[in-house]
Amino acid sequence: MKPQLKEVKQQGTPLRPLKLYRMQNDTGPIDVPTHWQDTVEVIWVRSGRLALRIGEASHTGLPGDVFYINPCDLHGMQSQEAGCRYLAFLFPLSWLQFTYADEAGESCLAPLAEGGARVVNRLPEAVAAAAAGLLDEIVALYESTVPGAWLGIKANVLRLYYLLHSAGLVERSPGGSRQMDTLLAIAHYIQEHYAEPLSLQVLGRQFHMSPKYFSAYFQKHFFRSFTDYLTAVRLEQAKKLLQETDADIELVAQRAGFSASSYFIRTFRQSLGMTPGQYRRALEQKG
Repeated sequence: MKPQLKEVKQQGTPLRPLKLYRMQNDTGPIDVPTHWQDTVEVIWVRSGRLALRIGEASHTGLPGDVFYINPCDLHGMQSQEAGCRYLAFLFPLSWLQFTYADEAGESCLAPLAEGGARVVNRLPEAVAAAAAGLLDEIVALYESTVPGAWLGIKANVLRLYYLLHSAGLVERSPGGSRQMDTLLAIAHYIQEHYAEPLSLQVLGRQFHMSPKYFSAYFQKHFFRSFTDYLTAVRLEQAKKLLQETDADIELVAQRAGFSASSYFIRTFRQSLGMTPGQYRRALEQKG
């Protein structure tokens, strides 16, 4: 896998490498555009229906379902359904490595960290139910101030890997493909250049395809049009700017790649059911 294609957003901190995200659509539909990172991501659906695309497979997540996204898996999530909630746990596999080499590290964890093995993406119902107990304890410890909480978190993550191995859900990784490299490169290019005036012509030239062929290729593999995908990426960036900065609406629109603030406000309202200003106020009230 090409290192220059990865998402560069840092997850967690050196002392607390696991990061927990609570995702819900009370401030608009969930739409996480296709991307990848070099950390593990475990998705635990708590309510509603969540559409996931992992690699070239589509899944519908229902309450209680658990999905495992391996490092470098191309993936995205969507839900238009009110009340959809899920938890996302992200952590690097290097966090679990042992200084003292033993069978647990060398046979069970190292192959996953080195890419020689992978976990199946959708956990079977019985395994998901057992994993949910571990994830629930991780959440409680993550949000507590109990002494040794992070020891408990790490212990539960290791128990999760025991569960996955004992259930036979760890398999040898298949070889990479040129097509997957192309899809990763397309997703990365858009993530890097979303603020620029992108078009089918620009992307077609970049990936040596005609605009018409690129449009059909994109629709086939990303399950939405290039325009819809680019808009979703820009809206996701705008939401982050509204949450993490005090930039005014015009500057947010510019930084997110929208040609005009009026178009940005209209698109934002159509997608999330509220204006950017209302979205920012809703976040402030929640905080």
